[in-house]
Formats: sequence, C-alpha cells, structure tokens
Amino acid sequence: MNIFFIAGYVVSKGLAPYGVFPAKAIFNHPGFLEEIPGIGYPPFWTLFLGLSYLFVYGPTENIFAYNLAIKLPSILSNIVLAFVLEKIAVHEGANKETSNKIFYFFLFNPFMIYISAAWGQFDSLVILITILAMNDLFRGRTKRSALLLAMSTSLKIIPFVLMPLFMLFNKRNRTLKSNLQFILALSVGLIAFSYAPFILFNWDLDQILDNPSYHFQRAGCLSFFNILELILRETRLPQEWQFFGYLWIPALALGYSFLLKTSLRTQTDMFRWASSLLFILMLTRTWVSEQNVILLIPPITLYEVVILRKWITVQSAWIITIVFTVLNATPFQMFFLLSPEPGNIVKAFDQMYLDYRLIAKFVIVIPWNILGWYYVMRTIKATGKDARTQLLMRNHEFVDVEDYSKNESDSPKNRSDSHVQNYLSRMPEQKPNSHYCCQTAYNGVNPYNERAKIVESLDKKVKVD
Repeated sequence: MNIFFIAGYVVSKGLAPYGVFPAKAIFNHPGFLEEIPGIGYPPFWTLFLGLSYLFVYGPTENIFAYNLAIKLPSILSNIVLAFVLEKIAVHEGANKETSNKIFYFFLFNPFMIYISAAWGQFDSLVILITILAMNDLFRGRTKRSALLLAMSTSLKIIPFVLMPLFMLFNKRNRTLKSNLQFILALSVGLIAFSYAPFILFNWDLDQILDNPSYHFQRAGCLSFFNILELILRETRLPQEWQFFGYLWIPALALGYSFLLKTSLRTQTDMFRWASSLLFILMLTRTWVSEQNVILLIPPITLYEVVILRKWITVQSAWIITIVFTVLNATPFQMFFLLSPEPGNIVKAFDQMYLDYRLIAKFVIVIPWNILGWYYVMRTIKATGKDARTQLLMRNHEFVDVEDYSKNESDSPKNRSDSHVQNYLSRMPEQKPNSHYCCQTAYNGVNPYNERAKIVESLDKKVKVD
C-alpha cells in the first residue's frame, strides 16, 4: 500500500512511477521505509494515484484522507461487482435464492473486504471491468468490449491472458467485420491506456525495457516456489531455475489447445474458460500475490454456482487464501500508518519461529494446487455441451425430442412464451442450423432455438451441441 502513496506523489510531480524513491523523506512518517521501489503495474492506475495526491493530500496534507481516497475505487468496485454478478446470474438462469446468495457473498465476504478496504488493492476493479467486457462481447457490443478489456489489462497485466479467449469467441460467433473492429478497438485502447502516458508525460521507458524479465524471475507467495524463501531466504529464482518463470506460457497454450476443441458459444462457456485459464496461470506462475485470487472468484461463481449450484471451489479458494495471507504476515503490514507495533510483533515472532511459519506457508499451497487443478480438469472435461445440458435440465423437464424438420408449421419457433424468449435472448445471433427442440413442462411449450443447436439427441442422457 505504501507503494501507492509514493507513486501518487511521483506522478503528481510529472515523473514516472518506476524506480526507487526516498519514502520517509517525502512523507516524514515513521511508517514508511527509507526507500521504496516504484509501482510494478502499467501506468494507468498511477494516473489516478497522482490525481488523489494532488486533490486530496495536496490541500489537506492528511495521510489518512489520502489513504481513503486511494482505497475508494476498490471499495466501490466491490459493491458494484455484487450488483453486476447478481444481474448476470439471474440472466443466466439462477433462481432468486441463488442470485441473492451471490449478491451478499460478494458484498460481505471477509476476503473481498480485506483486499479492498484494508489492503487497498484494486483487483476487484480489474475483474469488474473484465466481466463487463465479457458481457458486452456476448451481447454484440464488440468495440466497447475491446476497450473495456484494454482498460482492465492496462490496470493489471493478468487479463492479457484472456485476449485470445475474447478473439476466439468473436471469431466463432461474429462476422469478419466485427472481428476487425474488436482488434482495432483493442489496439487503440491498449495504446491509449498503457503507452500514451509515457508519451504525454515524457516518461522514460528504459527502466521497464531494461528489466523485461522482472515478472518471470520472482518466486514465492501463493506458489510452490515459496520454498525458496525457506531454503535460500530468496524471493527470486536462482539462475539455473529461471526457466520455471516461463512455465505458465506453455501451460496456457495447452489450455487454449483444449479450448479449440470445445464449444464457445454461450456466456457460460466464456466464464467457465476464463476461470480455468486464470487458474492455470496462477497455478503455473512462480509468484502469485494473494490479492490476485480476487480475479478468479467472480468467473468461478458464474460458472460453478450458477450452473452447477456448487460453492466448494469459491468458498475453498478465499478461505485457503486468507489463511495463507495470515501466514504470510500481510495483515500486520496494514497498520503501518497507525503503529509500527504489529510489524515489530512479526519480527519478534520470526526470530524464533520463522522456519515454522515458512513451512506452514508452503504446506497451505498444497490444498490450493489440489483445488485448482481439480477445477481445471473438471472444466476441461465439462465441454460446452455438458454445461448447457445442466443449464437446460435445471430449467426444463426433458420429456421428448421432436423432429420439426418435416413440418415447420408445427415448430414452436414463433411462440411468444416469455420464458422461452428470455432463454433465446441469451444465445448469440446465428443462422438457423437445427430443427430439433426439447419439450418442456411449461404449458407444453418447446424451447426451440432456431439460432443455435440445442438438442441433437436424448437417450437418458441429453446430448447438447
């Protein structure tokens, strides 16, 4: 958090927030170290930090007001995220009870509150914008989706790994013109949000270009590589281990290779694969910060809770992470503005029990990896057919499959039943390609979808394409 304070000050002076800065001399506060490294994110977030310094700390010189101003976007993002996820859940077929649980879960979850309100990390803002980008892409708002994705990537680099997912969805379900518009808008957005600040403020790119492998060399935190801190007291990969820093690249490529073989037509497909790909990234990176888990929880919720009606992965993910963050002594750093005493307690504890704490950190990563890889394997096996089958079977009673290919006058495609129309509205626009539908228990109405293949066959187990 103190890095954000320094970045705001530096940017307000027109300087690049990358480097090492004399924090204690700048703020004259005992909670700051003598020197603090600059921020490790793209420049877009630092513009907000600079404005916060100018308009909050500048006039008041109140460090606590500045602290609140920095945290405000994260706190508000948590609230907005709860509303957005509830609305999407309802649209995807969740009943009132489930959608209410999702709303209150995100509004009052201790881990979400800790990351945003206590720590001040803005991952909830990043995933909020990413979810909105997915929703816009599904609804055909291609250019806005691309700009939102560019914005989230310009806040934190992690959503960058979802760009091929967006492009693949657009390629399979939209026209060539729509695909070109997406790529153009994405490129313009990335330049505007990530590169333009360097041009506008004449910032030097050398500090970034001179150290391109920084994010590939760190090791530790919520990763098996935190064992290096126990063995070597290091948080960087040794020279002979540095190839592990690139392991996430082939891992994601393998994940996408599975994606190419499966359906990618519904919003549920997008959430399922986004959560799986983000999990693959975090399970194979050598450094995973606790706050990054916030990026996983919403898409997992929109797939596992809404479609499968299971909370096990969502609940386990935040509980394991909050246990880890205590073992990592991160909460004790939140008090640096109030008192150095919590930090002193950790130092005194580590003088006697440091090895035990580091062993516990390594051990808690084991259930995290088991949970993650189990979820990834389950989502890979659960192709688009399986997910839509479960959604349809939950909302409809499959009693028969009728062939309307011979007599289109009997087809229910023109029926105006509101439930059917609501379901059809969630499918991407496509040319009619099937004359099969399944009969429901809703007044005998068949949810025939002329725009997508709904049912190929039904023989005890429904197979949906």
